[in-house]
Amino acid sequence: EIKPQSHYNHGYGEPLGRKTHIDDYSTWDIVKATQYGIYERCRELVEAGYDVRQPDKENVTLLHWAAINNRIDLVKYYISKGAIVDQLGGDLNSTPLHWATRQGHLSMVVQLMKYGADPSLIDGEGCSCIHLAAQFGHTSIVAYLIAKGQDVDMMDQNGMTPLMWAAYRTHSVDPTRLLLTFNVSVNLGDKYHKNTALHWAVLAGNTTVISLLLEAGANVDAQNIKAILRCHMAL
Repeated sequence: EIKPQSHYNHGYGEPLGRKTHIDDYSTWDIVKATQYGIYERCRELVEAGYDVRQPDKENVTLLHWAAINNRIDLVKYYISKGAIVDQLGGDLNSTPLHWATRQGHLSMVVQLMKYGADPSLIDGEGCSCIHLAAQFGHTSIVAYLIAKGQDVDMMDQNGMTPLMWAAYRTHSVDPTRLLLTFNVSVNLGDKYHKNTALHWAVLAGNTTVISLLLEAGANVDAQNIKAILRCHMAL
């Protein structure tokens, strides 16, 4: 069975918590200081000449590390020093907004978009921010992106809509319920397999979402590209 690619544990940096004990930050490099939110050390290094647009050996910028670790003060500072808001970086050529979205940092998403970050840009696996938010179950970010004009039926480069991702990846009421309130196209088929959201929910064994989709009028007789009545057979 062909399944859509997921972003779990692939291509993105991992967030770090703030240090809970006293350290001598004077020896830290700027990437580590950014990850842990040590503002004074970061400012010291930038004032000494560090270029905030310079990527590290993983092709990740300081703005990416600040975004995934929800360091809003550092994001503001780096942008004031010339950081590129939609700089691509990492294995998946993702923007800082992609990283913040994946991690579920709504406040960071709001901040980056205030600085002009574009949520419609796609990452290296073809997903825009609303697709990432849907598949990782970040309902508040899905709602914010819709409020800012993102199309609820937008297909990513894999041919998947936010509803399809939510049905396949998120085994909870939301964000599927939220998407349904925005008159999303329940019976739309994806670009490559012609699977509807109900197909994807059945494939994932997502009983919670199956119930929601049926209540919303999902067609149990919908056929995919192989003319297999998956929904009918499973239900």
